[in-house]
Amino acid sequence: MSLLAANNLSLSFGGVHAVEDVSFSVNKGEVFSIIGPNGAGKTTLFNLISRIYDASTGSIRFNEQDISQVPTHRIAELGIARTFQNTELFEQETVLRNLLIGQHVHRRTNLLQEFLFLPSVRQQELRFRKDVEDVIDLLDLQHYRHQVIANLPYGVRKMVEVARALCLKPRLLLLDEPSSGLNPEETEDLSFQIEDINEELGTTIIMVEHDMNLVSRTSTRVMALADGKLIAVGSPVEIQQHPEVLKAYLGE
Repeated sequence: MSLLAANNLSLSFGGVHAVEDVSFSVNKGEVFSIIGPNGAGKTTLFNLISRIYDASTGSIRFNEQDISQVPTHRIAELGIARTFQNTELFEQETVLRNLLIGQHVHRRTNLLQEFLFLPSVRQQELRFRKDVEDVIDLLDLQHYRHQVIANLPYGVRKMVEVARALCLKPRLLLLDEPSSGLNPEETEDLSFQIEDINEELGTTIIMVEHDMNLVSRTSTRVMALADGKLIAVGSPVEIQQHPEVLKAYLGE
């Protein structure tokens, strides 16, 4: 059963077709990767799914609901979280505080209750703290719990951003080039963490990625794009051997 279905999506910037008539679906529990050369439309597709952009044509359904016109700020509430190519964290706050911010969509108390710090608020804060600690344990961030983001190496920051997205408890996690800037050892660790997120949390993942080793190791299926158009969808092996995919990457 598909969790997300995109139908005939198109988006143009002036005369440039960033995405052109792209249709695909992602099943529950999959790790679905999107590959393609620079300018293929991968991140634009992510921006359409997360409602940063409005599609010129086409529709997007998530969990049987048409989200094509859903306001951007409601996407997290529906169960979609994403990371970005460049980390978007609160640099002067600790890892723990950054992750607690990710719990905001689950807040059920009002301003007066919080001002009075009623028992319901205390119980809620304890739940939030437990959920955050579970994510910290899952991604092996215990050592960095109380460290300020600005003092952390880039690879750890990337993982903290993934952790914050997980604190939203998403059904669908969008990872935009998660291995960008990571060394080979960090990329190998990332592959294990993607598997843990998928298997232990049951989170469906869509990943835009250039590292084909990471894609091959973690993906259920792969979609290849070029010049905003869909070339092929299949297993990692099928995509790596597909003649049109090879042409898009290597030329004639």
